[in-house]
Amino acid sequence: MDKTDPLISVQISVYALDGHVREAVHCYLDALDATGLERDTGTMSTVVWGEANQVWAGLRSAYEAVAAKHNVIV
Repeated sequence: MDKTDPLISVQISVYALDGHVREAVHCYLDALDATGLERDTGTMSTVVWGEANQVWAGLRSAYEAVAAKHNVIV
């Protein structure tokens, strides 16, 4: 049997430190969508799920995209 990457789910929130909350959140979600990961976004957080290495790579990619434009923490 082949070993597969474990499936995980991660709950994340984006906090804009530069005062541009709406723009930073939308930038992050657009970048996250570009990764092809499945997500469910609520009013305070987003849950992302999939194979672990794809999820971590997607979260990193989305963070790098938003951090290039806004001062944020995730």
